[in-house]
Amino acid sequence: MKKKIIIFLTTLIIILIGTGIITNYADTGRVTTNHEPKYCFKLINKEENKITYIGLGYKVVRYVKESIDEPYENNIGVKMGSWFMKYTSPIDSNNQDTKIKTLNDFYNTTATKDNDIRILRKEYSTADAIKDNCFASFNSGIYNEEVYNSFMEKYKNKETAFIRVGNTTIEGDLMLYDILYYEPENKVYLVTDFTRDVYGSEREIELTEYENLSEYTYENKSYLVLYNGELNEETFYSSSVNIVAFLSK
Repeated sequence: MKKKIIIFLTTLIIILIGTGIITNYADTGRVTTNHEPKYCFKLINKEENKITYIGLGYKVVRYVKESIDEPYENNIGVKMGSWFMKYTSPIDSNNQDTKIKTLNDFYNTTATKDNDIRILRKEYSTADAIKDNCFASFNSGIYNEEVYNSFMEKYKNKETAFIRVGNTTIEGDLMLYDILYYEPENKVYLVTDFTRDVYGSEREIELTEYENLSEYTYENKSYLVLYNGELNEETFYSSSVNIVAFLSK
């Protein structure tokens, strides 16, 4: 009985090895000619825009630029190797940052990775914000202006730059804004956190993108604004403009 089990296992191993060699050869040809591997299980990772194909003793890792639903030939990087092969996106390895589409992307850049707003406790206060070098434009005054000046200098020079801005509601509730000018895309990204607004929801954190950031004077008061399209007196209070801080009281 024991001998039969050994023979069965040996035969099974030989069959698997033979099948692995054949499918590996076939899929190598397909990958080399920019075709999707055929004899694999497909694992999809939407967050990383990565598709992993698992075959018998080998795997293929494919990265896409926009969506995992794109045609196979639209990939931005493919590598084939053993099950133990490691392969990261060419965008990640060259730029250390990725295209920003989600909050995870926003807080995964070299400028923001140590400043994830999502880990702040709900009791985080205006005093905490001032202590943590947040550029604060509160009812009581403006604080940490040097942080703001440094950010604006980088932005004007088209260098990737990050700043956290604090503002307060009329009632004095803290509102936080994380602003990232992202040089690879020449865009401004904004994360708003209204968690501490008593009239807001339990946890209200959102990501939006803008074309421009500017200081703007309206009715003799100076503001920091993010906007798309034109910025003028007619558009100042439109949905295309987001006022994040008062620069003068």
